[in-house]
Amino acid sequence: MNLRKIYWLMQVSSWLLIALMAMKYTILEDANYSLSFQYAISVFASGLFTTHAYKLIVDKYNLEEASIEAFLLFPLLGNIVLGFLFLILDIRFTAPEILASNYSTFGDYFGLFIDDIWLTTPWFFFFHILRYVTQKQTMNEKMISMEKMLIKSELDALKTQLHPHFFFNALNSIKALMIIDHHEAREAVDKLSDLLRLSLNIGESQTVRIEEELKLTKAYLFLEKIRFDKRLMYHFEVDDKLINKMILPISLSTLIENAIKHGIAKLKNGGTIQIKIFEENEFLKLEVINTGTYQQNTENKPQEGGIGLVNLKKRLELQYGGEASLEMAEIDNKVISTIKIPLSKTW
Repeated sequence: MNLRKIYWLMQVSSWLLIALMAMKYTILEDANYSLSFQYAISVFASGLFTTHAYKLIVDKYNLEEASIEAFLLFPLLGNIVLGFLFLILDIRFTAPEILASNYSTFGDYFGLFIDDIWLTTPWFFFFHILRYVTQKQTMNEKMISMEKMLIKSELDALKTQLHPHFFFNALNSIKALMIIDHHEAREAVDKLSDLLRLSLNIGESQTVRIEEELKLTKAYLFLEKIRFDKRLMYHFEVDDKLINKMILPISLSTLIENAIKHGIAKLKNGGTIQIKIFEENEFLKLEVINTGTYQQNTENKPQEGGIGLVNLKKRLELQYGGEASLEMAEIDNKVISTIKIPLSKTW
């Protein structure tokens, strides 16, 4: 139910209740049914009209952003005006002889006025509670919307930085091949075209299916294999049940690029890259194991890795709010790079 419907439901129900209470507790106790009904209708209509006018005034002056004095003064004045209106209705619907015998002094009428204010006070109380809750909800929704927009803009900016960096290595592969074999170089250009198409397709989304990311990485590895030849060997171990899970675009590719640039490329005899995708302890794991060594600086950050890994860490933090991680370690002259994502976040 939207807030407008809630407001009118509160209006109608509260003024029906107040009208019934007014019939029971005012000086019309001994009035006939017709007069009591007219009185109740008058209270209901007057209250409904007056309080809605009050709402429009509060909306116009944006009471929540006004001073504390204005915030307290508005409902007080509104309650006094409504109480005075009900006092007029009481006088209008009461027989002159009853007024003359029971309400002969100013104090008597003032007491009736106070009773009418006491009757209408709950409306102002609940109205401002509802209004406060509504404003709070609206502000929270705006904040959440702004945070999502900010995160999306940061992710888009990071992906924009990543694309040129990613394709620079692929172009280097083709440049090296053109010196050796023009025909194979043309085939490599076709693969680069496929790589660009795949990258542009998945780059438009915040997350992509693992199957799409694998197509991208295989095209990239094909180009790098041309450049390194026998110095680069690779193989995949992928749990087929996970290929439809969603991950960050160009995340696995970044680990592979880093493994080649800072691992295989620095070894005279090259090495092997093993790509594993599996499930463990309610986490999806993307693991790249490459021949080489891993060094850390005093801040526990990769000494070598450049924009790719730094970028990937930022993207993981933005997308998953600290629930995902990128870890790197060296075991038996092999560097292991692992992305961990909660399975609950991969739908």
